[in-house]
Amino acid sequence: MLKLVTAARMRELDRLTIEAVGVPGTVLMELAGHGAFTVIRDSGWLRAPDDAVLIVVGKGNNGGDALVVARWLWLADRRHQTVVLLTDPDTLAGDARGNLERYRNLGGVVRPVLTVDDWQVLKQELRSPAAVAVDGILGTGLSSPVRGLYAEVITDLPALARRVIALDIPSGLHADRGVPLGAAVRAHKTVTFGYGKTGLLGYPGREYAGEVTVIDIGIPADLVAEGPAVDWLEAADAPGLLPPELESGSHKGSRGHLLTVGGARGKAGAGIMAAAAGLKIGCGLSTLALPATVAAAIEGHRPEIMLVPLADDDAGRTAAAAGEDLQAALAGKHAVACGPGLGTHAAVIELLTTLIDGMEGRPLLLDADALTGIAKNPELLRRDRFGALILTPHPGEMGRLLGIGSDEVQQDRLRLAAEFAAEYNVYLVLKGAGTVIAAPDGRLAINGTGNSLLATAGSGDVLTGTIGGLLAGGMDPWRACGLGVVLHGMTADLLHARGRRCGITAMDILETLPDTAATARQGVEQ
Repeated sequence: MLKLVTAARMRELDRLTIEAVGVPGTVLMELAGHGAFTVIRDSGWLRAPDDAVLIVVGKGNNGGDALVVARWLWLADRRHQTVVLLTDPDTLAGDARGNLERYRNLGGVVRPVLTVDDWQVLKQELRSPAAVAVDGILGTGLSSPVRGLYAEVITDLPALARRVIALDIPSGLHADRGVPLGAAVRAHKTVTFGYGKTGLLGYPGREYAGEVTVIDIGIPADLVAEGPAVDWLEAADAPGLLPPELESGSHKGSRGHLLTVGGARGKAGAGIMAAAAGLKIGCGLSTLALPATVAAAIEGHRPEIMLVPLADDDAGRTAAAAGEDLQAALAGKHAVACGPGLGTHAAVIELLTTLIDGMEGRPLLLDADALTGIAKNPELLRRDRFGALILTPHPGEMGRLLGIGSDEVQQDRLRLAAEFAAEYNVYLVLKGAGTVIAAPDGRLAINGTGNSLLATAGSGDVLTGTIGGLLAGGMDPWRACGLGVVLHGMTADLLHARGRRCGITAMDILETLPDTAATARQGVEQ
């Protein structure tokens, strides 16, 4: 499982490697630059002997990495280079300065560009695009918007080469949040050093980073294990998360019983899909608690799902009087998923209170309309409870929980998820491209599976039932959330591999889920 780190954590790892282990910084820079050179050499982007390379060097260590790349390309007889230095050469210091001197000692020439006018002159001289541009402008320490000369260069760079490779991180991209700070380079490849950075693999960072390669620069693994890191979940991780094969003597009662609460009139399908997903992922029994009039209307349509009618109102919504029915329905259930199609009427608050108070050590997952109720009454999350609480909001629902806009959520997904999980002692699954999973003890993960086929009505309901079914089967919440989102994404990847490009519905995802689980059990990546 790939580990991701923040920029601050990576700086600490570099410092510990230099000071505690005794590896000089110049060695780390050499390994980074040579690793990037190897990626360029093996990429196939440089074919003809005279293919041009444009190398843009900033004033920090990222620029030093770029100068190592330039030197190795020179030694490989790739000398049709334009090396642009965005600072006065005399201001370079430390390891970057040393690598400038080594490059010059070979006969390499550096072109200082200190103003926007200098850059405009250079662009006129570069009459045709280079085969490759190396982005060594800004590194992971950037925290404020890019302006002036650097903004001009970053904006122009993609038009000056057929392929762009970024060193450590595309210049202008926030290393932790993955958002552009003003202008940001859109790279075809990013070669990142030591460990992956959280901003590279979540969205929107992945759209700027392109294909990401992690280069080992000799950071001891035990140093990483001693501090915070973020798990990057991929299809290859699914086999290790799956529960063991069913034993021959197992029966439906030993595989868990999921209770799903939702399905008001006009939204019954949401509850049905969630309840069915629990069965599709391997839960032995699945019961759907929903308004009595709706239960009567759908009786027999999904015979594998048991129905519990709840007292309802004239609008086909669960009524406040349904509390006793709901308490009775909890008997014998191993996990509860509440929210799909539940409705947002006043009685929802009483129902949520009943559930939170009545779980008695069992996990409760809240999604969709249940989250709307929680957003109006967040103190419900602070009630004494004995079971794990899992919330699965999309960005809009997360915004309502926090009292901010969804755009603001998307700007800082990882931090907001981590802080919310810790404050309210919950497991949080913040859905969307690069779904974030946060545990109350500080553990974090980002999901790397899935594609735009998941952007269809009801997809989230299937995820709710998938995680709920895993919880009912006895899986701990952290593992259930991780496996649930990985399999949900893998299902979209499997459908894409089968040639499906549009017209996918949540029912397609639901019906393909067992195939995905079987594929994962075989240890085959899709």
